[in-house]
Amino acid sequence: MVENILTTREKSTLYIQIYRPEKKNALTAEMYTAISEAIRAGDADDGIRAIVLHGIDGCFTSGNDLGTFRNGPSPDRIYPHNLYIDSLRHAQKPVIAAVNGICLGIGTIMLFHCDFVYATPDTRFSLPFVNLGLSPEGGTSYILPHLIGYQKASELIMLGEQFDSQVAERIGLVNKVVTIDNLLAKATETAEKLAEKSPESIRAAKVLLKRGMKDAVTTAMSRELDMFNERLASTEVAEAIGRFFDK
Repeated sequence: MVENILTTREKSTLYIQIYRPEKKNALTAEMYTAISEAIRAGDADDGIRAIVLHGIDGCFTSGNDLGTFRNGPSPDRIYPHNLYIDSLRHAQKPVIAAVNGICLGIGTIMLFHCDFVYATPDTRFSLPFVNLGLSPEGGTSYILPHLIGYQKASELIMLGEQFDSQVAERIGLVNKVVTIDNLLAKATETAEKLAEKSPESIRAAKVLLKRGMKDAVTTAMSRELDMFNERLASTEVAEAIGRFFDK
């Protein structure tokens, strides 16, 4: 396990913490791999009944470490963040996200693939694809319009502005807004409730709930990857990333 991804186990719950405070929890290739491996390990352990993802005080994650994209598109069309999203959306155990503070880019995207999401009142979400000259990814182009309707999805994606936890709860991205003092406690409470249920019944319910959109999301992610590769090769993206590092 890499030093920026910490795992702990309490009873039947596996906790995965994103811990890179000096970079506002920006996610690197190694971190994506470590989270994916932890999720797979949780799935393989019959003693684990739920997985909780969380960050640090004031920050869930600021998104991708943009240094990953400085060399342009991947020649083999393989990106660690996409592999991570695949591992998350195929997780067999329930995944609960406890979100506090900064939750940008891939931080918001990954929530679409979690089973439960709790957030604090001061959490700020964002889908800043267009701000970087990029296009939607992670299944967002399919999931978001189906979740909130085309016009609202257009607002969040095309304007790329931050939105708060009250909006996130209203559109169905967040189950409940809770105080920071109760955030992990609420995630743990849900994990313990799930542990009281039949594990096979929970697994079956999750399969059925996701089956209806599984193929559509897979198709959407493939199309998104085509567009993402094209945009990543553009001068607009190179200039946007350059401006970020110039700061």
